[in-house]
Amino acid sequence: MSTKELIISILENNKGQYLSGEIIGKNLNISRAAVSKAIKELKSSGYSILSVNKKGHCIPLQSNTLSSIEIKKNLKYCNEIIIKNSLDSTNNYGKSLLIENPSHGTTIIANEQTNGRGRKGRYFFSPKDTGIYMSIILKPELISLDNPLKITIATAVALTKSIDELCNKNTLIKWVNDIYIDGKKIAGILTEATTDFESGTIQNIIIGIGINFNTSIFPEELLPIARSIFSKEDYSVNRNELIARIINEIMDIIGDLNNENIIKKYREKSFLIGRDIVFYEKENEVFAKVLDINEDGYLLVETTSGSKKTLSAGEVNIKW
Repeated sequence: MSTKELIISILENNKGQYLSGEIIGKNLNISRAAVSKAIKELKSSGYSILSVNKKGHCIPLQSNTLSSIEIKKNLKYCNEIIIKNSLDSTNNYGKSLLIENPSHGTTIIANEQTNGRGRKGRYFFSPKDTGIYMSIILKPELISLDNPLKITIATAVALTKSIDELCNKNTLIKWVNDIYIDGKKIAGILTEATTDFESGTIQNIIIGIGINFNTSIFPEELLPIARSIFSKEDYSVNRNELIARIINEIMDIIGDLNNENIIKKYREKSFLIGRDIVFYEKENEVFAKVLDINEDGYLLVETTSGSKKTLSAGEVNIKW
């Protein structure tokens, strides 16, 4: 690890306590001046470090700064963690890495996205410091992939489990890729794949995840439909803890995508079953009622005309 990483590791292992530059320097066999220089650079990079004369340096207990060291401390797997202060899109960055053949589970995390994307190219609001914007690169040969939709379904189940258990919330899933709390969206999933042109086989899968962690200010058009897991100041866990939990849950679940418990849990978390919805068929608006979600994750609906249909993709809206 670099000097800055070692200093962060020491401060994070003593979070909430002040350590003098002299003590840190002795631990790392460097001068106090070198410690001060590294601390200054870490602060300019966005780390929340308190420095008090004659007391030393401290990372507050409520620090929400992204840290690969903090994330790895809680990981069950050896995922490569890449953290960037700002990206246009973590999925885009993930695609640019594919030429380097990144390892299975490589995770890209950004403190903000300037052009975060949702399904159908929609913009995903991604302000700095208050969200979780991450992409995980998967290798198809290491997972059983008979139905790509199961990746999104499994990710949704992993997200709800992570947020419910770690943050003490009650999340629900809107088919197929949105996570809700109290009727408002708090997270979305964008699964993309790259294929070999000649064989048509999937070479890489990138799971993009955007979460409103403690965002307090939304654009006016999002106010009726979006919220965050926590309020700006009142969060019981930090972003690093939730990121580590999400990675662990996803890596656990993708190892057995055909496990019947995945779709069972997805059904339990769905708030569409039994609801009236609207979807589009050849640009025509169709009104229907959701009957169930089948074993492949497809939506089973009955239209107002009495015909039954199976939706394997697309977008549905709830008739409120």
